[in-house]
Amino acid sequence: MADEFVVDDTKFRSVDVSKIGAFIDKSPDIIKEFEAIKDKFDSINKELLKEWNGEGADEYKFESESILSKIGSLKDVLDEITGGTVKDLRETYSKFDEDMGKFNENPFKEE
Repeated sequence: MADEFVVDDTKFRSVDVSKIGAFIDKSPDIIKEFEAIKDKFDSINKELLKEWNGEGADEYKFESESILSKIGSLKDVLDEITGGTVKDLRETYSKFDEDMGKFNENPFKEE
């Protein structure tokens, strides 16, 4: 994520946090798409089970409901990731980028 570029024989460093921001920005769309898939899966199961009776139908219903419950909510997972880990990561990289900007102003200054 850190890039270097040279201007007048001086190396400069920068940090690109755009991918982190893009992940955060795309999360709502990913959640909508995932929920649509789950809704379609549920709709297909309901239609299938309308006419299917017996032990096989009961077992299929149990298994499909079990799968859906294990999948859970992608929204909860992404909210946790983007609200915690990714947010912290973005803040850390932004601070690092700020520090590198100060360094780039005077790269030869002793610290």
